[in-house]
Amino acid sequence: MNKSILRKINLKAIGALEDPSMSWEDFFDEIEESPGVSDLLPEKNNVIRGQSNAYAVGRKLAPGRYGAVYEVLRKSDGKQFATKLEVCNQSFNGLNMDYKVLKAAEKANCKYFCQLVDRGKIEGHFKFMVMQKMGENLWKLRHQFVEHRFSAPTSLRLAIETLNAIEELHSLGFVHRDIKPSNFLVQKNGTETRIVIIDFGICRAFKTSSGEIREPRENCTFRGTTRYASLRAHDEEEQSPRDDLESWLYLVIEFMSGQLPWAMYRKADKDKVKEMKLRARTSEGVYQLLKYCPKTEFRRIMNYLDGLSFYSQPDYNFLRQLIQLAMKNNEINPDEVYDWDQVPEVDEEEGKILNNNNNEKPNIKTRTQADNIINSLKGILLDN
Repeated sequence: MNKSILRKINLKAIGALEDPSMSWEDFFDEIEESPGVSDLLPEKNNVIRGQSNAYAVGRKLAPGRYGAVYEVLRKSDGKQFATKLEVCNQSFNGLNMDYKVLKAAEKANCKYFCQLVDRGKIEGHFKFMVMQKMGENLWKLRHQFVEHRFSAPTSLRLAIETLNAIEELHSLGFVHRDIKPSNFLVQKNGTETRIVIIDFGICRAFKTSSGEIREPRENCTFRGTTRYASLRAHDEEEQSPRDDLESWLYLVIEFMSGQLPWAMYRKADKDKVKEMKLRARTSEGVYQLLKYCPKTEFRRIMNYLDGLSFYSQPDYNFLRQLIQLAMKNNEINPDEVYDWDQVPEVDEEEGKILNNNNNEKPNIKTRTQADNIINSLKGILLDN
């Protein structure tokens, strides 16, 4: 074969075809792995032994800065689980906090947490925690739809479910500090769909053992993801439940809009993102931010959250009522099937949905649309 005809695909340009404001890193939710981490992680078919059972390691489900998440099979019965691993020679001890939060959730019989199954340690390599295996995260699910957004019924249903999950976490005395779509998973059990909150590695207890609010520290560092971080997180202030809820609001707006105004900026541009979040509090800025959202109800939510102090006890019922009011005012059925559970009839020739029950712009990607993207690659194929 003539090697001159071989081509290299510019993957970032492919991503730009779908949304010019999104970088290729967004499509993979890229995480920078610390040096030496991969050398200490297991290979496929390795066996790891926990306190209760042994497990055969399968495929990697997600990367991590200090470890990874793998699929595992319990040797005794072949049942599938997920295991989160963290290498031993790092100063970060996020897995300990993960375990602490999940044990507290188990004791409190919480609804929005996954079940903890086992734990263990491979000396000199990694420690691990075995949990029930879940489905896709909300970040990946959103990107399966045209314009990377959910329908209004799905967005507002998810707003309530994710809020309930955050409230449960806060009831345990922890603040998450990294609320974002990829930290919520979907678990399907027959016809029932459950939303589960995950990744408690940078959680912090905001209450003492007696239930009192801990005093904020004077010197803090930035914790969270730039896109969803609260204004106080940008200022490197101590975070409390109000900050998780501000991140939650950004998450819900992104569900409905497909992107946030500052989506094109990365963590190196935190100051620019903060500036845009402040601008979103102005008349012109809030109009842009809430362009595709129920403006009245969402603006009330933003004003309420902005008025909370570090010591405030958020009124979760008030927030739920505003979401329910948005549903009512926009004639949205709160029991509408989630977007990913709908099976529309698609005309492959035209790439159109024939039976769209949402009375909205169809937003499920079709094979024809994928073909159109491939056909558009002529200008972004680079010679070796």
